[in-house]
Amino acid sequence: MLRLLFAPLFAICFAVSAQAADLAQPKGPVVLTLHGKIANTNRGALNEFEDAFFKFGSVSFDKAAQFDLAMLEKLGMTSLTVKYDTWPKAYKFEGPLLADVLKAAGATGQTIKVYALDGYGAEIPVPELRQYGVLLALKADGKYLGLGGRGPTWVVYPRDDKHPALKSHDDAKWVWSALRIEVE
Repeated sequence: MLRLLFAPLFAICFAVSAQAADLAQPKGPVVLTLHGKIANTNRGALNEFEDAFFKFGSVSFDKAAQFDLAMLEKLGMTSLTVKYDTWPKAYKFEGPLLADVLKAAGATGQTIKVYALDGYGAEIPVPELRQYGVLLALKADGKYLGLGGRGPTWVVYPRDDKHPALKSHDDAKWVWSALRIEVE
């Protein structure tokens, strides 16, 4: 009799816990941290000593999803060639679609805020990044984006004839040296 009572309860608990999955632990240096409205995590709350940089930036979270380069590459690499009038040449960017990064973290929000190493942040509506296939670039012309340049990650929008609306798009959302995304 007790089995009949507890079986549905167990099934409900299992179904709820199955919705939130744990991500694998990064094996290499962490290059991107997502927090906020996410279901899939691989680390707990901010540690004031170990996360001194985040603490310095007044960042706080109870759980987060951290990615190293290999984890991001495993999401699938997409390439995008972009040329600006002020750039010396066209650059071929490679990285996962930003929508795929959010999916891996189980993001449920409708807006993200992408923050750079220097604290600069830009708000991006999730439907927009899906519509335009916004890239989280890890490489430019086959070379990893490094710190001191525009890495470790760079938010890159397409700029081509297929997306004429983006030719006059506000470049403020092209966050380079991006290391943190807050999902709202």
